[in-house]
Amino acid sequence: MNLPEYVDGLPNLCGSEAMIAEAVSRAVRPRDQGEIDWGRVKSAYAIALHMHQPLIPNPDQELGRAEVISNLKYMMDHPNEGDNHNAAVFHWCYKRMGEFIPRLIAEGKQPRVMLDYSGTLLHGLHAMGLRDVCDSLRTITSDPRYRHCVEWLGSALGHPVAPSTPVQDYRLHVQAWRHFFAALFGVE
Repeated sequence: MNLPEYVDGLPNLCGSEAMIAEAVSRAVRPRDQGEIDWGRVKSAYAIALHMHQPLIPNPDQELGRAEVISNLKYMMDHPNEGDNHNAAVFHWCYKRMGEFIPRLIAEGKQPRVMLDYSGTLLHGLHAMGLRDVCDSLRTITSDPRYRHCVEWLGSALGHPVAPSTPVQDYRLHVQAWRHFFAALFGVE
């Protein structure tokens, strides 16, 4: 079943919790796929990439009426301020795993990466029309040739600070992130 990415112009954050909980419980683990003989591994390292951009009130508008935008959008719209000239580099960083992994597989390698993208980043990219990022990530998330190479760590929707966020609130952030992730990339 496909979930709509947005409902009434807002990210799809709830409504299919039972279906998502069932999908999480039956998920195939990436380590169970691929050609690596884990019993022979004597040494390994792990790479986890944490990606985030906050949502901000548009600084170009009066605060009380300001549209909420991605910080990346502000960077792209104001390239001559601070280090905003790096916005294109950030954009590429967010999608590059979707380019690297298929290339490495084609070269006979067995790459592995753990990814953690905040919900606010995913929403901001979508709102900016940067569908290329989600399309690139969808390839390595959904395509059987690549999905064993990627482990999505799961994140929280709004990037809350775990130690100072009440447990019940943090759980809701994670649940909302899972729901939005399933809407963007599929329940499988």
